[in-house]
Amino acid sequence: MCITRIKSLVCCLLLGFVLYAGIANAAWVSRYDVVWESPSEDASGQMPLGNGDIAAGVCAIENGALYLLLAKNDAFTYNGDIFKTGRVRIDLEPNPFAKGKAFKQTLDLATGSVLIEADDVRVRVWADANKPVYHVQIDSSDEIRVMGRPDLWTRFDDCDHNVHRAPIEPPTQDVIVERNGNYVWYFAVGDRSMFDADMEYYGVADQKENFNDPYRFNTFGNLLESPDLTLEQGGMFGKGREFDIRIHALTKQTPEVEEWLATIEAQAAQAMDVKADWSAHAAWWEAFWEKSRIVASDNTLPDDEREVFYGETFGKRRQEKDGGALVAQSYNVFRYIMACQSRGRNQTKFNGGLFTQPLRGSKDRPFATQIESGEWLSHPDDRLWGRRYTYQNQRLLYWPLLMSGDFEIIQPFFAYYFDLLPVRKAITKAWFGHAGAYYRENIEPTGAERDCGLDGRPPKTKPGENKGDGYYHSYYFTSGLETATMMLEYVKHSRDTDFRDNVLVPFAREVLLFFDKHYERGADGQLRLDPAMVLETFWVAVNPAPDVAGLTYCLDELLLMNAGTDEDRAAWKAFRAEIPPIHLEERQGRMRIAPAEEYAVKRNAENGSLYPVFPFQCFSVGKGTKDIVEWTMKYRVNKNAFNYRCWTQDQIHWAYAGNAAEAKAGLEHRFRDASPQCRFPLYGSTGPDSCPDFDHFGSGSTALQRMLIQEADGKILLLPAWPEEWDADFKLHLTQQTVIEGKVLDGELKEWTITPEARKADVAVYEPQVTVGVRLGVRGGRIPPNEHTMMIGVDQNGNSKFSGEIARVSVFKQALSGDDIQNMVKTKRSEKPRGHGLVQSAVKTKPGDVLSCSNKDLSGDVTLEAWIKPGANEKGRILDKVTAGINDGLLFDTHPGLSVRLIVGDNVTTYKDVLTANEWQHVAVVITADDLQVYVDGKLI
Repeated sequence: MCITRIKSLVCCLLLGFVLYAGIANAAWVSRYDVVWESPSEDASGQMPLGNGDIAAGVCAIENGALYLLLAKNDAFTYNGDIFKTGRVRIDLEPNPFAKGKAFKQTLDLATGSVLIEADDVRVRVWADANKPVYHVQIDSSDEIRVMGRPDLWTRFDDCDHNVHRAPIEPPTQDVIVERNGNYVWYFAVGDRSMFDADMEYYGVADQKENFNDPYRFNTFGNLLESPDLTLEQGGMFGKGREFDIRIHALTKQTPEVEEWLATIEAQAAQAMDVKADWSAHAAWWEAFWEKSRIVASDNTLPDDEREVFYGETFGKRRQEKDGGALVAQSYNVFRYIMACQSRGRNQTKFNGGLFTQPLRGSKDRPFATQIESGEWLSHPDDRLWGRRYTYQNQRLLYWPLLMSGDFEIIQPFFAYYFDLLPVRKAITKAWFGHAGAYYRENIEPTGAERDCGLDGRPPKTKPGENKGDGYYHSYYFTSGLETATMMLEYVKHSRDTDFRDNVLVPFAREVLLFFDKHYERGADGQLRLDPAMVLETFWVAVNPAPDVAGLTYCLDELLLMNAGTDEDRAAWKAFRAEIPPIHLEERQGRMRIAPAEEYAVKRNAENGSLYPVFPFQCFSVGKGTKDIVEWTMKYRVNKNAFNYRCWTQDQIHWAYAGNAAEAKAGLEHRFRDASPQCRFPLYGSTGPDSCPDFDHFGSGSTALQRMLIQEADGKILLLPAWPEEWDADFKLHLTQQTVIEGKVLDGELKEWTITPEARKADVAVYEPQVTVGVRLGVRGGRIPPNEHTMMIGVDQNGNSKFSGEIARVSVFKQALSGDDIQNMVKTKRSEKPRGHGLVQSAVKTKPGDVLSCSNKDLSGDVTLEAWIKPGANEKGRILDKVTAGINDGLLFDTHPGLSVRLIVGDNVTTYKDVLTANEWQHVAVVITADDLQVYVDGKLI
């Protein structure tokens, strides 16, 4: 176990020949460094670094070598997948990573590098912030032998979650050549591309010469060279005490591989002053960290427990006691990761970005490799959800970059969608026959869509027709509105008039024109969005809240900004008058935002009724509608979906409701999530997205910013949802090129400044809120009464059968303690438990048996316990008292496979992969009005 406590703000570079100027001003971030005190066991133990366009996972293997798994922002295959550009292995003799030797590996955030200190050998790895080259710099007290060589693997087409409309050809493989004393390797896509098939499918093949094919003849790879190594048979070798090994990267679309080879060799041949390059690299990172910050810590803890970080995760949950520091580390490391992979020509992918890596537990994945421990590792190019740029996920990576002032890093996101505007206009015209441009969930780099709807094209359904039809993306056009909103916010923050006139206005013009031309007006003269969608969740809707709010927000802000031409403003003003109001409905005597005026089917887990809060801020504490936001949150359909993970936005919405207790508790829960599949503790986990899961951190980062500062109608709300128990030191960017800094100590705002000072009059300071001891409604809840019996091992229709064995199952009408549950684990499976509050227990059960308990028995605190032996990939029911497909009671099962899932009314909580097939395990669940706890074999998950 590695525990680090970093109090010093001194950043010291230890390499003998790179003792260059450190970073004094930005050294605050060093407290959040990730530190390992042992080498990694296998390739799942990687640390991230990059310069925004190139990136690497750095892995020092015990009794092995140092590996760099290399990536580049635009390394597209013919199908749009992003492959790694290769892998480099560096062997040192004698091996400093051998078991038992002193070892320390640090993710040095201040300098954007990885530092390894092992057995009197120091290695610093960095990707030059200003050039497409990696450096591996080695400094040893004694003479050592070093070997470097490429270490590649078999490529294949990853069809996971991909739908192909062109034949899948045998995948190209990398080519390694020895040229001029160096190693060079490349992957050449050649004369093949999905582009032609995409253009033909959307009926715009006759216009394809006007659009860009991002795949055909794409070639990517690396060149390995060093002034300290000589190319010999089997590798590049050298002896000495100091080494600088360089790996150059290049992507180029050219039909001639020789042209690519000549280009990368010319790139590598340029004169290099490593000391000056390091200084410039360090200066870039210093400026990056100086732009903004959020430092936080729990002031209720003793000093020796504050800002104490574990470099590893234990199981699936991070164990740090200081929840405030844990949240702040997650925020700042995510910002670092975005800087490492979002300065190229392509936006960062939500499902691993440039940091996909071999993950443990992947026996079922193609080309998985078994290692000595018996574990399986996935292959380096592997990622769930394939090459998709799924918008609901993508946007969340980029929202926090506005308040952090990272305007350079957000540009690839805007460029991705803006550059595709010509082809999106052409597709809209060809398919629907009217002007404008629609953007749905999965827009490919070619400008086409795949995996959207049943056939990749939206239905041509007329208003009022086919109310029962639909699919996840059928009538879902919200993505264009949110992109326009983010562009608006960028212009408001940066005052970039060139971007406003040449990007925002042309983009917004076509997106708004699509809605104008696509939908009819009702008898009242207002736009009637029918059929439409509430994101992916409520299908075939009328006037969905996200779209109505998006149209309202975009039009209001464009007009307020006085953007566009006179003709634009006249059209937008007229269109604004036709936008219907956001639909509100009464619930328990108070008003909440409805998902839509009407809808046919509910399928997914997005809270579309909250999109008028974020991303389209029409309701918030700053708008004077705190009560509506709170009531909408209370009765939202999906509460903390995916166990606070992934793209869920609950903490953002709680912040806009001004509720510090809920936002704080939710963020701590979110950022305690970690993956058992990899060593790095800040990659999130698989489910439903791929690990690393970056939208998980983007959503949480946005929430943390909004807890500190919000803006509404020209006002600045300072600490609108900040907990009294968290100290803070922050610097954030606001609209009108405003920067605000401040410190919170012991529940008081001690100092703050704002630039320009004239905006001080716009600031309203809120008091931090007491959250310790506040009972939250973030999980748990009362079990709704219904007329069903409590079924064992099946659902109410006799389906979802438990394939393994259930030896015992019991219900208690009280919340049992952890000690009570541990005592039950010690009882025999064949005997009923004893204890106060026992309602009913059954032993030696079979699927279809009934457990007798009434609605009254389940009306208060409840504990469920069972002895189970799950089958292979068990998905079946343990207990069921719910209408199939409707959240109107209680469901306790193992879906989606060897997991524990609880549905208590609308609240769905899932712990994935916590069970073991074909082994007896004890599971218990404690449900109260405000909490839910799950135990496996007596241990709290």
